[in-house]
Order: sequence, then C-alpha cells, then structure tokens
Amino acid sequence: MDEQLLREFLAEAEDLIEVLAGDTQALRARRNEGRARRELVARIFRHVHTIKGSASAVGLTEMAELAHEFENLLEGVRLGRVQVEDSVLDAFDEAASALEQTLSAAVRGESLAVSQTLTERLRRLSLRSDADKVAGTESEVMEALPDEMARSLSEYEAHRLREAVSEGAHLFLINVQFDLLTFDERFRDFSDALSADGEIISTMPGMESSAPDQISFRLLYATDARAEEVTARTEMFGADAPVELTARKNAEPERLASEEPVTEARVADSELPHQSLASLSTLVRVELSELDEMVSAAHELLTDTTSTLDLALAANLGRAERTEMEIRAARIRRRFVELEERLIEMRMVAIAPTLTRAVRVGAASARAVGKEVEFEMSGGEVRLDKSLADAIGDPLLHLLRNAVDHGIEAREERARQNKPEQGRVHLEALTEGSRVRLRITDDGRGIDPERVRRAAIERGIIEPEQELTRQQSLRLIFRPGFSTASTVSNMSGRGVGLDVVERTVEQVGGELRVESEVGKGTTFELLLPTTLALVPALVVQSGGFRYCVDASHIAEAGFIEPDEIERIAGARVMRWRGSIVPLFSMRQLLAQPLDGEANGERLHVIVSHIAGESGVQGDNEAEARRAGIIVDGWDGHREVLVRGLGRHAPRWRGISGATELQDGTVALILDLPRLVEMAL
Repeated sequence: MDEQLLREFLAEAEDLIEVLAGDTQALRARRNEGRARRELVARIFRHVHTIKGSASAVGLTEMAELAHEFENLLEGVRLGRVQVEDSVLDAFDEAASALEQTLSAAVRGESLAVSQTLTERLRRLSLRSDADKVAGTESEVMEALPDEMARSLSEYEAHRLREAVSEGAHLFLINVQFDLLTFDERFRDFSDALSADGEIISTMPGMESSAPDQISFRLLYATDARAEEVTARTEMFGADAPVELTARKNAEPERLASEEPVTEARVADSELPHQSLASLSTLVRVELSELDEMVSAAHELLTDTTSTLDLALAANLGRAERTEMEIRAARIRRRFVELEERLIEMRMVAIAPTLTRAVRVGAASARAVGKEVEFEMSGGEVRLDKSLADAIGDPLLHLLRNAVDHGIEAREERARQNKPEQGRVHLEALTEGSRVRLRITDDGRGIDPERVRRAAIERGIIEPEQELTRQQSLRLIFRPGFSTASTVSNMSGRGVGLDVVERTVEQVGGELRVESEVGKGTTFELLLPTTLALVPALVVQSGGFRYCVDASHIAEAGFIEPDEIERIAGARVMRWRGSIVPLFSMRQLLAQPLDGEANGERLHVIVSHIAGESGVQGDNEAEARRAGIIVDGWDGHREVLVRGLGRHAPRWRGISGATELQDGTVALILDLPRLVEMAL
C-alpha cells in the first residue's frame, strides 16, 4: 500500500466521513420532510460513492466493500424500495461508524475486518421491498402525464413523482425555450429559480422550437406553490404559462415508518474495536471566512490610514516635516501591503500536492483495472486559493478515474489501433491572466457523440429525431445520472460523477469544458477564478467609469498622436517597437458609446497581451501577441484587493473580479487579454 497516498486519502476521508455522519443525523431529524429527505439521501449517496471509489483506489478493500453495500442500501432508499425507518437509519449510523473505524485502523497500520453481521444486515435491508407502501397513487399520477413523458420517466424519477404527489405537492408541466448560444447559462438560472421551493422531477425535449437557433424543453415540476406563484416565477424567463396537472392525492401523508417495523439485531458494544476520540490529524484549522475578515479589516485599515496621511500631507508643513511625513507614510503603506500579502498568502497553496495526489489515485485505479497508464504532471508550482484547491480535489479524482476506466482502452484494443500499449494521461496547471486553467488529457478512445446520443435517446433525455451539434452531444455526459457503462463496478458505472464535477466547478465560479476526438482522446478543462488576491493594477477611465487592469497584463502604457493611427484592411493598427499591432478602444471592448476620443489630442494607450488557447504567451517576447487599447485616461498604479465573483463569474467573460477603490467606489477588474481575444 502506498503510505503517502494513504495519508493523503486520510486527510480527505476524515472530513468526508464527518460530513457523512452529520448528514445521517440530519436525515433522522428530517425524514418526514419529503423534499429535504430526498436531498439528504442523494447527498449521502454521493459521499459514500466517493468513499467507495477512493478506498478501492488506495487498496482499502474492506472499506470499499463496506461502502459498496452501504451504497446499495442507499440506492434502494433513493428508488423507494426501502423506506427511511428506524432500522434503516440505525444501519446508516453504524455503517458510517464502521467506515471511520476501518479508516482509523489503517492509519495505525492495523487490519480491521469489517463486521460480517453489519454487511449482511446492509445487504438484507437493501434487498427488502417496501414499494407497495407508496404505490397507491402511481396509476393516478401516470394518467395525469402526457404519454411520452410517462413512458420516459426513469425509476428514480417515477419514485420522486409518487412521493411528491403523496406529500400533496402541485404538479406543473412547463414549456420553455432558450437561445442555443446562452442555453447553459439561462437553463441553469431557470433551474435555480424553480428549485428554490420545489423540485424538477424530469426534463425532456419539448415541442419543435419556433426558431432554428433555439432549443425547447418540457419540465415536470413539483412544488407547494400555487399556479399564480409559479407563473410569476417562470414568465421572467419567457416560459409558456405552466399547465397544472391533476392527480388524486393521498388523504394522509406518506408514512415512512413501517407499521410493523422489522427488528434488526444491533452490533453489541463489545464487538466494536476500541476507538479513540482524538483527531487523526495534528493540524489546527482556521475557518477561511475568519481569514477573509482579517484580510478585509487590514485593507480597510490601510485605506483609512492612507486617507488620513494624505490629509496630513496636504497641511501647511515645512520642508523637513513634509519629508519626514512622506517617509513615514511610505513605510506605513509598505508595511500594510506586506501584511495583506502575508494574510492572503496564508490562503494560497501550491497545486502540486493536489495534482500529485490525483496522479497517485489515477495510477492505483489503473492497477486495479489492469491497465498500463503513464501519468504526466506539469505546472505544480501554480498557486491556488485553499478553498479552490479543496473544492477541485474530488472533481479531479472523478475525471482521472473516468479517464482510466472509460477513456484508456485495454491493451489489446490499443494494439489493434496501432497505439502504444501504455496509455497516457497528462495533468497540466497554468496561470492565465487572473484565472487558473487545469487540463486533464488522455490519449484514449475518446467520446463518441453518436454513442452518447443513442444512450440519451434510450433514457428519454432527447427524442430520436432531435438534431444536436457535436458539442451539444458531448455536453450530455454532464447530465445527472447519465452513463454509457453497462455494468456497475467498484470504480464507476452508476452515472455519478461528471454532473458533480460540473456543479462543483460552477459553485466556485469556474467553468468546465470538454473536447474529444474519437480514437484520439479527450481533454477536460477546469477554468478557475481568483477568489481573493492583492494585485498591482493600473486604474483606467472609460465611458465615465473607472476600471482596474492587472499590471501583469500590460506590456507598456503611454501616448500616441491621432495621426499615428493607421488602417490596414479597414482595421485600426499602430506601430509599437517596430511591429504593427491591432488597435482597439476600451469603449469598443466594453460596448460603451464610441464618441469619447478627443479629436486632435494625444490619446492614452495601453499595450496589452492577447490571450490564446494556451494562455498568455508572455515568456517568449518574439512570439507573444500584443494589442493597443485606447482609454479615456488613467488614475495611476495601486495595489488593489481583488475579490472573485463567485458562481456568477462565468457569465461575465473578460471580467475577473471586483475591488473597492480608496473613495469607496467599486471597480471591476478587467481581464484585458481575454477582452481583446474576444474582439479579434
């Protein structure tokens, strides 16, 4: 067993099991709250699925097998075959405790056999069927649905529908269509709005769209809200008026506890091994929110102190006093900036350990499935905010396991395709402006859009006659529960993973991309924002507003005369250090009125890098691409505290964050290379 990998797995698994235990306790308290219960069960299922795959990868076979039985029981609960009663909740608690005990034993270098009594109990509970307790409303519910929707419901969706109706929820059929270019963003916002006080039971293609550049969807929605409230919520997205469906509700709420509870034998205390209450980790943890408050307090103190010093310097001082005051003011500013930098640096971690851990798990996964895979890693020196590094850990593991299990072919298949017997997976991290880009590339079989499309048709996600672009087909793999795997293994196969990856990346304000070529391989890209950073910036003016430009994006700033502007093929250019570079106006890049350039007066110009597919090319000056940007003016250089835009960041391309200027004005941080790239 790889001891380093085990220690790293422990650091993550301890937290995960702690969350798992908390969720099982919450489930016990909220088992009679239908929607909350379903959400908790789904979250516990994801936790256990992650533990199962990771434990299998590091060689903790007993732990993986226990998690597998636990997962099977959770699957029965999710599908309504097993009710959340006391005996099941007790089994949940004992399984979570057993997972923790197994993990603790591994840390002590001991081997702990999982109680066969517990595994048999989990297996017996998972095979039990209580579906008849809630089956009374099924026919009435199905009769209320359009035929094509009733036929396309999965077992999980049908169960959620039965439960929602039995709880007295109102059912609505909602038709909505969005432009293809903004579909992902608009549909996500629409789903968030509906999920605020209801749940989307099923989504399927709607009727043919009224325009060729739009895509139509039909949603089955359950909520306690009335029709008027649902209409008000949906009409802002341009949806058709929701149609309320009628189905006979149960006279009484669903009973989750069996009228004749099945008594299960509990594991006696004497059977449990000794377990210490001491933490397995020697680290003292500080909440990142507290660290954020310290950074903000230091920055506010810097702003107040700077303003006070400026007032003092404006007073009528003698030459000697003024010189002394200026020296002290400069020292105070420098010390404050150093303090802020140290506080922010405490949040930052090198991404190398995260990548290394992912590579080790990937290698162990490859060994587990008998595949020869070479893992390469680059960019480990890139530093990332601790919260982001923690957030992307599980997504990276999911993507690597996916690459090994589904991407890299077996040795015989690679030989038939004249590929090297050993597969290759490359992890790369690089800084691109104010963002970090992570790439996971494999040279495997690639993703076949047609195979994905067929699987989507089989699951009722799309209609057989619906036409999709190649990229739209690829995006289907991020649908919850989507999988082309024909079997369930200890590594993957339940359709759990890629939707979690996308949701996690979006929650931290990032973006997930995928590109694949059949027979050549697949690349996943995670584009991550800056959460908190102290950045030297140039404050510029444009269209009556002030913006900040990261100083690292600026090659030079100066002035040009209007007659120095040339035109080539109708496009404005200027000469810079012997080269001709494209010339833009900041007003043009920001879609502001273009009447701001004064005729006959010299113009303020910034020479900036241009972002490309591989990021900013600043290392080789001969190859680096540049562009000139005319601004209305500038207010000088300063250190600014940049805050990320959270989950809204992907919507604002070319904007990397925001900051508060000395006078209290909020200024956006421009990702100038990206803005220029978009304009080319």
